[in-house]
Amino acid sequence: MYLILGSAQDACATRLRSRLTERGHSTRIVDGLLAEPHRFSWRFAGGGRGAGESRIGVAGEWEAGSAEIDGVLVRDTGWQAGSDWSEADGQYMSAEVQAALLGWLWSLPGKVVNRAPAWLFYRPRPPLVEWAQLLDRAGLRTADMVIGNQAGRLGEWRARHENGTVLAPLSSVSQFKLQTDAEWQGAMRLAQHTPVALREAHGETRLACVVGDAVLWDGPVAAEMKALEGALRRFTRLAELDFVQVAVAEMPGMDASCSAELAVVAVEQLVQWERFSMEAQEEIVEALAGLLTEERGTSLRGRISDASYEALSGGAA
Repeated sequence: MYLILGSAQDACATRLRSRLTERGHSTRIVDGLLAEPHRFSWRFAGGGRGAGESRIGVAGEWEAGSAEIDGVLVRDTGWQAGSDWSEADGQYMSAEVQAALLGWLWSLPGKVVNRAPAWLFYRPRPPLVEWAQLLDRAGLRTADMVIGNQAGRLGEWRARHENGTVLAPLSSVSQFKLQTDAEWQGAMRLAQHTPVALREAHGETRLACVVGDAVLWDGPVAAEMKALEGALRRFTRLAELDFVQVAVAEMPGMDASCSAELAVVAVEQLVQWERFSMEAQEEIVEALAGLLTEERGTSLRGRISDASYEALSGGAA
């Protein structure tokens, strides 16, 4: 059996379910795995991945043990508190449910796509700056960024980036291009109260979706972008991800003597399905179906660091 954790309103989930069903696989979309009407039991055991036993299902409809779950795609890990819950109780229960779900996903012996590491599981949309180190290690450039609250230094940074400046708050996915002096002064007033994050502006972005070892672009791209595919694969391996969306854009050189370069300007661990064309969506769902139905038994140690493996398995293996 294959499970898709998410909503039946999610087109990615429904398309993948249809594709797997066409191939003869029993597949279910599960919304709110640890909430009614689902029944969930889990017997813990030492020894690492797949050592315990869990059973999930809906009474009178379906049931599956962990050994019967061939693969899982994680599209949504959210949990909604009841309307009569206090904010504190809702936050507490959300944290508990998330922790249980993360542990359960790591306990499964089958393939799990988007089995994110803990830091990303609890914060699925971190700002670009938090991806920068991994992107750099993979050989990918990122947009130039600065964080600070000294107006003079921020002004010097702005002067070096003639293509423009973007206000990119670390606590939000919203971004604002500072196109006028009045908008810049508004950002500097904000900097009097808290450090601000600025990023160099860029041109039109091109989206890529990495599914396992496949790099799928949203439409035809130039050879220069195709040349980034090896580095994009390295990035996903370093990030311990196998289904991720990346936006790439052309960045201007630092001065007139420098040629433009390609840089990663956004990373989305929860792929925004609706942003891709129908042709790209078809390629993505086909790649996901292939990734989920790979032969079981792929070594966990082969996909994550020794330290991560030992931490998850409760000790040295």
